[in-house]
Amino acid sequence: MSVTTAASVTLSTGSRVFLFLLCLLAVVPAAHDQGLDLQALVDPFYPIDRLKPTTPTERQSCAAVLSGPAGSPTAVVAGFTNRSSGAIRVLQRTAQGALEVAFDNPEPWVLPGTRCTIRLRDVDFDDRPEVFVSFHAVRATAGWIFKWDGTTLSNLTPTRMADGRIASLLLDPATYDLDHRGPLEIIAAREVERPGPGARSRAPAFVYRLGSAGFEVDGSLLVVAAYRADVDPRSNSRSFRLLQDSQGPFRLRIVNGDRAGNHRVTGASVTVNELTVVESGDVTGSTEFASAIVPSLGVQNHVTATLIGPPDATLLVLVEDAVERR
Repeated sequence: MSVTTAASVTLSTGSRVFLFLLCLLAVVPAAHDQGLDLQALVDPFYPIDRLKPTTPTERQSCAAVLSGPAGSPTAVVAGFTNRSSGAIRVLQRTAQGALEVAFDNPEPWVLPGTRCTIRLRDVDFDDRPEVFVSFHAVRATAGWIFKWDGTTLSNLTPTRMADGRIASLLLDPATYDLDHRGPLEIIAAREVERPGPGARSRAPAFVYRLGSAGFEVDGSLLVVAAYRADVDPRSNSRSFRLLQDSQGPFRLRIVNGDRAGNHRVTGASVTVNELTVVESGDVTGSTEFASAIVPSLGVQNHVTATLIGPPDATLLVLVEDAVERR
């Protein structure tokens, strides 16, 4: 399945020519090749009755076009905000050629944000990309993940319910390939915190894997850091804190390159708090995974990687404790 994406846009209050919008969605080939005006496409479908924007600048939208195997657009996934609350809709053409709302998010969903973005990523490699909708607020970004099957938008997002409202558990989510098999993983925080000097953090980064009912928690990490060989080693350093409930032993894991065996480093040394945990000879171009025990950690820590290899070589470093969290 081929896809096109678009960045956030501000909706104008001027009228749009609806017939022109129908022609845009019907266009073949792919929308981005035709310079598809997604703002014009989703503008008439802004949910004014739900979001009630008070000024034109409060009308924000984001959108992505889903295309079928032949390259022709089949649906538009759109997000809307009033710079405070948000909404999600899917637009499709009817048999008569008219655009209509095929999906509206349920009212209990909490979608706060000053703006939104949408990206498409095929996390389970079935040629039908998942839809990642992000609502960006001042302190964090709430992420939602969906699968569109042509008629239904299925929610894959881990959520929590409070006072009848449903919120995403994914704060500042990112996609990773941690074991080079099966669907990609999502790593995200669950809460925003700003611990003071010398204080431990309360919450880890949680790892989510795709299950039968959506993304499910499958562990936690103290830190995940991605390094590139073309970066000065002095900049290849990441800091992290122990958690309030952390217990050893602590383990460092590395993932070399991608699942196709490309972009691998040919050598790497990894230090934690200036203590060498992985030596350069431990990692070669044939190394896919490696791990080592970290003897001890303080409240505040940093992990540094010195890489050898082509400029586009990458190394993923993960540090985890022995506490099981769900």
